[in-house]
Amino acid sequence: MMKKYLLGSILALASFIASGQILIDENYDDWANVPLHTDPIGDGSNFGDDFTAFQVTNDDEFLYFRIELRDEILLQEENRINIYIDTDNNPNTGTATSGIGAEIGFEFGDRRGFINTGNSTNTIFHDDIGLTVLPSLSSKIFEFAISRIYFANGANYINGNIAVACRDNRSGGDVIPNSASDRIYTLTNGNTPTIPESSLSKVGNGFRMMTYNSLFDGLFEFGQSQQQKRIIKAMDADIYTFVEIYDFNSGSIADIIEEETGYTDWDHASEGSDTHVISKYPIKDHTNIDGNGAYLLEYEGSDLLIVVAHLPAGSNDDSRQQEVDKIAAFIRDAKLGLNEFQLAADAPILITGDMNLYGNKRQRETLLTGDIINNNSFGPDASPDWDDTPLTAALPFATGLPQAVTWISPSSSFFPGRLDYTFYSDHVLDLKNTFCLNTNDMGVSDLALLGLNVNDSRSGSDHLPVITDFELITPNAQQDISLADINATVYPNPASNVLHIDTEENVLAIKVLDVMGRIIYTSDNVLRENMISTSRWNSGTYFVQLVTQKGNVTEILFKS
Repeated sequence: MMKKYLLGSILALASFIASGQILIDENYDDWANVPLHTDPIGDGSNFGDDFTAFQVTNDDEFLYFRIELRDEILLQEENRINIYIDTDNNPNTGTATSGIGAEIGFEFGDRRGFINTGNSTNTIFHDDIGLTVLPSLSSKIFEFAISRIYFANGANYINGNIAVACRDNRSGGDVIPNSASDRIYTLTNGNTPTIPESSLSKVGNGFRMMTYNSLFDGLFEFGQSQQQKRIIKAMDADIYTFVEIYDFNSGSIADIIEEETGYTDWDHASEGSDTHVISKYPIKDHTNIDGNGAYLLEYEGSDLLIVVAHLPAGSNDDSRQQEVDKIAAFIRDAKLGLNEFQLAADAPILITGDMNLYGNKRQRETLLTGDIINNNSFGPDASPDWDDTPLTAALPFATGLPQAVTWISPSSSFFPGRLDYTFYSDHVLDLKNTFCLNTNDMGVSDLALLGLNVNDSRSGSDHLPVITDFELITPNAQQDISLADINATVYPNPASNVLHIDTEENVLAIKVLDVMGRIIYTSDNVLRENMISTSRWNSGTYFVQLVTQKGNVTEILFKS
């Protein structure tokens, strides 16, 4: 089945590409018209990270960078990759490195850098230069933004000709761009950032859900409670999900929500040590999944499954993977009627919460695709959506920013990132609207209309509230078919550099989607023998879709 949300995403993306706007969102199509600097594989240290591509562009507020590497890494840890910016394009001032004189340098693995003022060199952290990086997970490709106002007090503005270089600071480490002339970049002005549009009021006739990490009982703490209460009132959701409320029960949360919203008939439940659902719709059942909560609601006369997850934080990949394996197994069994929930067919499924997805990207893939790592303990893999496809991840942007970040903590050494998610079954749910409430970068009129203060979101918690508006849709009656039904083959699997698709029947189109549901390849010029280059794709899971008059074939593909 063609994913319904893709059309809107493609149209929105096309407008951003046309305007030249870069969005920090893990979608790299908006870089298509930015000059690309490539780098030979293996030209650096055998012990370092090897760059393969580099791009830089800007708008009036930010410098944007995109780097590609030979191998998958986690940019926030265990590397020596640096970005250097020579703000006056003078190699004789600043810190001499990579053939430039850098006034600004930042080492990602160390999560700190320097500013050379000419008189002194001072240590800086991400908040001093407005640094944002995505993905927060392991990858071969990263995009990041740096504010053109590069002192925390806003005293200086990067302008004119600059020089930039990205370097692995190990002995003999790789540097990109290789050519000194390619390191010079001319900043352009008069290009105000285009912020992705979203509605602060509910869109559609379905339900609004607000997902929020309350930060250590913040809803009940003097220093945070007033901010969080204003947010609850302003967002006017139908379903509120919370994590990190440990010492208070769901009834206490419901009392606050009733007081703030004026609605008096909230249902509520808690599971694990800190997950809660407060709902206008009846909660029929709830259970614990290894500290995460599964809640079965009644919505529009049918079941609605919401899994509220708060996965282990930090570098604890093994524990996170175990918990997401259990969540995937629970959804599989609920759909098959093998656990206490026994979901009705085509019941909407949501996984939401603070996923702490920092580290190996594999955990996100499990939640999206149902591909369980430890099958011996948790049973077979199973596609979680009702049409045997992955779930879809909502992509909320922080209000006022061209960045899809959900966690911002100026006092932490870790960069703003995407830790909070809402995955949903797009076979039966249509996402009408989504955003993260980021009051610090909103306009005065919007804040006044909502009764919010400029510092509410970041004073209330280090996590931004994630808002999603959904409507039910009628599932597509057309059944997917198999490769055998259309005499087609997709090989090799796993693919390395080239993917072959051979078919003996009329295939109208070929599409390849990543695990986020984004189209990374499409063609309606289909031959009997088709070859697709996969060399620049990240390793991981993809979905090959063949569109025919008989129906659609969706094949899982692994890229090595």
